[in-house]
Amino acid sequence: MGYSALLRPRDEQSFARKSSHERQNRSSRRGRIRRTLRSAWQRCGPEFSGWKGQAHLFGLAVFSALVLRLAFPRWNVAIVAAVGLAPFLWAVANAKSGKQAFYLGWVFGAVYYYVLLIWLHVLIVYHPVIPAALVLLGLYLGLFKALFAWLAWRMARRGGTVYWAVAAAWVAAEYIQSLGDLGFPWGYLGHGLWRHPPLLQLTAWTGVYGLSFVLFWANHLLCDSTRALRRETSAPPARQLLARLAILAGFGGAVLLSHLGARHRVHSEDFYATPPATIGIVQPNIPQRIKVRSYSWDTPEEERARLQSEILRKTITVTDQLQSQAGADACDLVIWPETAVTDEFFVFRPAYETLFDDLATTRFGTALFFGATKMHVLRMGRFVAPEDLDLDDYRLHPEAYAFEFYNSTWLVEPGRGFNPTIYSKTRLVPFGEGLPYIQRVKPLAALISKIAGIVPLSAASKHVVYTLRGRDGSALLRFGPLICYESCYPDLSRKRVRRGAELLVIITNDAWYERTAGAASHQLQAIFRAVETRRWVARCANHGISCFVSPLGEIVAESDLAREATVKWHVRGVKELTFYSRWGDVFAWLTLAGTCGFVVLARKRQR
Repeated sequence: MGYSALLRPRDEQSFARKSSHERQNRSSRRGRIRRTLRSAWQRCGPEFSGWKGQAHLFGLAVFSALVLRLAFPRWNVAIVAAVGLAPFLWAVANAKSGKQAFYLGWVFGAVYYYVLLIWLHVLIVYHPVIPAALVLLGLYLGLFKALFAWLAWRMARRGGTVYWAVAAAWVAAEYIQSLGDLGFPWGYLGHGLWRHPPLLQLTAWTGVYGLSFVLFWANHLLCDSTRALRRETSAPPARQLLARLAILAGFGGAVLLSHLGARHRVHSEDFYATPPATIGIVQPNIPQRIKVRSYSWDTPEEERARLQSEILRKTITVTDQLQSQAGADACDLVIWPETAVTDEFFVFRPAYETLFDDLATTRFGTALFFGATKMHVLRMGRFVAPEDLDLDDYRLHPEAYAFEFYNSTWLVEPGRGFNPTIYSKTRLVPFGEGLPYIQRVKPLAALISKIAGIVPLSAASKHVVYTLRGRDGSALLRFGPLICYESCYPDLSRKRVRRGAELLVIITNDAWYERTAGAASHQLQAIFRAVETRRWVARCANHGISCFVSPLGEIVAESDLAREATVKWHVRGVKELTFYSRWGDVFAWLTLAGTCGFVVLARKRQR
């Protein structure tokens, strides 16, 4: 018997009215949702119907992104940084609306960062989600260029008096991109000059943002001069060109004076605070697939122990070669790369303490600085010291234990053993070593970690400066450590220098990127840290590129990529602080303040 036979006529009519009312409600809700989405799309989405015949503007944005990529490794065509942005600026100037300018900027930024970071695809063997992640990264970073394009279009409507404001908006967008846990100070316009140290000296005053400002001005000058010649602007071409050429010449004069002043100062004897110290760098060239297997808990324990021993043995052998070549010119400090020791239980095994004390005191006869993982064990939320760890209790009650992993550095001194000061990484690679903001939501963090194959590390908060001492205990120099990705952040190097660091030491493992442009793209950051702080930089990489960078940003010695190598140089400590080391991103703050001020004034005038 059907349900309808069980209903009385009145109940049947009531049921029909109720069903009809529910259908109307559902239809009404769907209608409201469609109207809301359509309204949001109309406000924020591209106006394709109004952009007919302007596809060439998006073509120019893509073309500009591809050309600008040539300023960076492996091509390193520096002149592109001064002209490659002009097609994009021309497209923004000819946009029909601020919304269209925004999307032009987004397309430009997304394409630019995708092709700039395309070498990250090599990580797909470790993280299958890399292709999708790279697209999302490009879209995210493209938003900063989109913000600039929208601002530039609005500013252009105010006339030629905002020429300075547009350049400030570009720098402000770069600066905002570097902020927060998702900050990514990579691929800035000024970075395109990395192979030309004489042009970099302005960064001791303004950071990379001063170079970006000058290069943007050159691009804008080219764009506006072209528009003036095509009669797209009302100002006479000759007057416009001469005025802006004069300003650009003034910028060139500032760059030249910075170079001359820096060279004179660095070559002065009183510039240095310490006698020369001999630093040796060891590049063992351990393939990344072997390093990963040596610490992966999916690897059988016996094989993991064997690989850890082989990695350590090879690094020691390459160090022996360095010391045998030194002769009478023995090293005061030998540097090994990031995670040179891949055993997570490094601090829990007393045999390592004996081994490294013997290496520093007897075998090498010099201080040894290296990277390794530091593991904290927590039982019921309480820290367990290495000497108090009860393995039997752990086997019986594994659920009571939790682990925290830190990417750390260690200094072993001859005759004194391990230095009690340990530095752990404070700035983690977003979605590579940590999950910024997401880690606060533990279920979501666990899900993303599982999908992406990420084992989140813990970030430390303490900034450390080591003191290198001779055998007699006297201080030779003080150095500040930077681990891998941290070398991209000028604020971290400034903190080390203000705490007394006379030398910067970068340890990294770029074997992840194999023979791609990734290693050179990362190396260029060391050049800017050297010039900004006027410090020698010693950069030690497992796979390359290891190098020494002078306070003028000159690479005085470097290794080849993907080879066993040793590099040695005499460096001297520097105590004095540059304007940028002392005051930081004042120039960037001014551009940001100027941009915000322009927006506020523009809104008041509209009212």
